[in-house]
Amino acid sequence: MVVVRVATSGSFHRPHIGSSAARLLLLLLLAVSTVDLGTGPWLVPVDGGAVGLRERLSIYEQKRYQRQIEESENSGLYDATDSVISLTAANLKQRVFNQPHASLVEFYNSYCGFCRRFAPIWKQLASDILGWQKLVHVTALDCSRDENNAICREFEVMAYPTIRFFSPYYADGEQKIGEPVKEHDEQRIIDRLVEYMQRVENRPSNWPNLTAINRTDDKSALFDVTSLSGAAARPKYVYLINEKDANATVGLQVILDFHDTPDVSVYRVHDPTLSTNGLSVVDGTSLSVINLPIDEFGRDKVRDAIRLHLRQHHIVVTDVSTKSTKKAGDGAGAAGGDGGGGGTTEQNISALMEQKQEAAIRAKVKELGAAVVYQADLEEAVRFALFHEIGRYKTIEADRLVALRNFLNVLVRYFPFNDNGRRFLTEVRQYVLNAGEKRLDGEAFVARVKALETERKPVFSSNHWIGCSGSKEGLRRYPCGLWTLFHYLTVQAAESDLSNSPLEVLEAMHGYIKNYFGCSECSQHFQQMADRNRIWQVATKDEAVLWLWSSHNEVNKRLSGDATEDPDHPKVQFPTASDCAQCRRKILTNHHNHQQYTMEDGNEWNLMEVLSYLKHMYAYERRNLFGLHDSSLAPQGSEGRSEWGGAAASGAQTSYHSYGNVLSDIDIRFSALLYITCIVMIVIAIKMVVKRGYRKKMYPHDILGKV
Repeated sequence: MVVVRVATSGSFHRPHIGSSAARLLLLLLLAVSTVDLGTGPWLVPVDGGAVGLRERLSIYEQKRYQRQIEESENSGLYDATDSVISLTAANLKQRVFNQPHASLVEFYNSYCGFCRRFAPIWKQLASDILGWQKLVHVTALDCSRDENNAICREFEVMAYPTIRFFSPYYADGEQKIGEPVKEHDEQRIIDRLVEYMQRVENRPSNWPNLTAINRTDDKSALFDVTSLSGAAARPKYVYLINEKDANATVGLQVILDFHDTPDVSVYRVHDPTLSTNGLSVVDGTSLSVINLPIDEFGRDKVRDAIRLHLRQHHIVVTDVSTKSTKKAGDGAGAAGGDGGGGGTTEQNISALMEQKQEAAIRAKVKELGAAVVYQADLEEAVRFALFHEIGRYKTIEADRLVALRNFLNVLVRYFPFNDNGRRFLTEVRQYVLNAGEKRLDGEAFVARVKALETERKPVFSSNHWIGCSGSKEGLRRYPCGLWTLFHYLTVQAAESDLSNSPLEVLEAMHGYIKNYFGCSECSQHFQQMADRNRIWQVATKDEAVLWLWSSHNEVNKRLSGDATEDPDHPKVQFPTASDCAQCRRKILTNHHNHQQYTMEDGNEWNLMEVLSYLKHMYAYERRNLFGLHDSSLAPQGSEGRSEWGGAAASGAQTSYHSYGNVLSDIDIRFSALLYITCIVMIVIAIKMVVKRGYRKKMYPHDILGKV
């Protein structure tokens, strides 16, 4: 859709036009502005950012999409409906360092499969200890976002998710990256958290006494608030939790649950002489001790017993709500903005426009089918790898340095870049080779890559994921792009004589996944699968193409129905029967490694047809240029297309409209706009001539002469 903006200023003088002519002009301009001139490389943000975007949305639209706008402020795996506070590079240190509370920070990658499966655990943990929020904040930071790349490197985040504990008044400085929490089970994380909280030295004034007290016969000492808890008032009841195991944390957790409850103090007592764990209460008036019955010694049971006793004595303890609300100041900080979350800002409207653009891209991709390789996805995968994944390490050395060289080698040989792009990759590789056997500084690597991109600009012709765009934030994108990239590279290597090594691309992929892929669990799964499927025994380039295809299908089968699956793009065995019917056949023989090539429906893969299909799909000349912000930057190969059955393949061939080598889609649409504008101007001129009221009879040649 073409948007026409008419700007006026004091220096612009226009002749008077009658009201009817003006109305006609506005109607025609409105018609022009709503004409859909097709799809193509126009799907990119216009230079100038969000200027004027507010005018593009009516008040009705702004209110209708207000919820989407609020959701756009919270990207990644957590939003305002969770009890998790989202952080950014701009506010992490401000929120964590030198604060009168502790912080538990999860550094995650929204594209990491394990992170997506772990997110519900992290949300539940934040909800379960929401009553401790005056003492500890549960937060998260998405390292997959470009603006957070440097801070994740500074905090030495080597795998996802990485959890760190920061004590109150934690000071910034060299190697001040918090205490590691390596557990990923909720209860074990809570156990580790309370252990760290127990060891805090610089305690805020509201910090409870987490040190176990000795058994004492002087009950009045328990109510000496200055010596034990530092409370402002003498409590009415003191609850004593006895634990035989000195390393148990049930008592500590209950202390934290009631740390700010009025008229109550809770202490942990370690008394090895008792035969069982137990709970007792001391009355502040009579100093009498009553043992409270509990069915099972655990946090929930002990907490419920204390609440029941308090209710019996007309002291109401309100449960902390697990429903998170957007705290004052959190919304703006989390979004990195300077305003509250209430208003519809230009930045929010810009984000909403991008959401609409993403929806349009997904609709077009769905129309073309799955068997399409987009130049934009290949470029985005390389961009994310070079500028984000590789640079997150402080130092690149040993096997990691070798893996980087191998990765750059196959990119230089086979990646479909323009001249600027090839020079860019060559110079990046040379920069890495110049390091020799020494180490590379990760930050210096990213700075050099950015400098080379600027020097060779323009390098990338894309700024959007297209075929790998997910229906929701964090789905598909980079993992999808990485699979697509290596599939493409294996096919290009098989069709090229630049190297005789059949393992060239697979070795580069194995090294990259092992050393750089952010999802550590995914990396381990891939390495185990590679060993199991005998990656190092691949003998030919064609076998390399089939090995990667088969392994990808194995991953799809394992992750089908997983939290990482995009509902709009289910993980199925590829190619589907509709895309390549001849790729499947009834089982005729037993393969030496039949588990890789047979299916549960009684069919097996016809490997020769599959290989032919893959070579056709990932051919250089079949790259689809839809969605590029400048298609002229993409390398142009042969326009010939080999014949291939399947609706997806035929759709891919006609998706990008080209009118010879002279006019592009943009040229055609702009010409159409000029044509319609000329018609409008002619109609206006006719109206002006008619309104002047000629007394003589008018003839067509007179009107044309006046015009």
